[in-house]
Amino acid sequence: MSDGGTSPGGAGGAGGRAAARGRQAVWADALLAAAVFAVDPTGLGGVAVRAQAGTARERWLAALAAALPGPVRRVPLHINDERLLGGLDLAATLRAGRPVAQRGLLAESDGGVVLLAMAERLSAGTSARLAAVLDAGEVALARDGIELRSPCRIGVVALDEGLSDDEHAPDALADRLAFHIDLSDLSLRDAEEQDTAAPSASQCVIDARARLAAVQVSHGCRARHRIAARALARGARGARAGRAGRAGCGHDRRRLRLRQTGSGTTGDGTARATGAGRG
Repeated sequence: MSDGGTSPGGAGGAGGRAAARGRQAVWADALLAAAVFAVDPTGLGGVAVRAQAGTARERWLAALAAALPGPVRRVPLHINDERLLGGLDLAATLRAGRPVAQRGLLAESDGGVVLLAMAERLSAGTSARLAAVLDAGEVALARDGIELRSPCRIGVVALDEGLSDDEHAPDALADRLAFHIDLSDLSLRDAEEQDTAAPSASQCVIDARARLAAVQVSHGCRARHRIAARALARGARGARAGRAGRAGCGHDRRRLRLRQTGSGTTGDGTARATGAGRG
């Protein structure tokens, strides 16, 4: 006779197992997002990661770093514009007797990935300047008697440690990042169990990166409308999701597909992710 509690094999136990599977699915999706982003970081813009500092986030960052072809540069939260974008190289200017420019951290990271810690605390100005660089693919500098344009195609990993719905990475930046993942409810155990069950994505990433240049979308406008509709249906925040279907119609956009067998896949044993490049 029941005492009103729930036995481990009853509804409570089933609910706990379902919750665990849900968390493991979140982790599998997060790893897939890292793998797809690693294929083309500069084309996909970046990843916004909602999570407090902790083991699950560090394991995700380690998985991403292992899949990327180069190192990740950290951007200090309170970096000034001169270090971020570039400015006057005073020592070189004095030696040359004319203004000499020096590149900033973003231009130095061209072709790579930058990491923004505590992105929810970014100032509006810094966020706007990062967004402009992501849109243009270059840093345009015109001040202190110097004019300089430096190529700057980068991918961004924005770590969002906000504790409330009002604390989040600025929309001006987040709207330009292809993936938004939330690891807030994950524990080390969730990550460890999924890591054990899932195969390494490294070879998938290498193969996809090698094939990327040959991939084209023959009906670019229609594909972008489908991407925008899916984003809106899933509650994407920001106006760019709606504009994506209207902007750039007729231009080819890359479509990425990763195949991964094992846990975290669709019913046919395949995990897929699709993203539009920035052009």
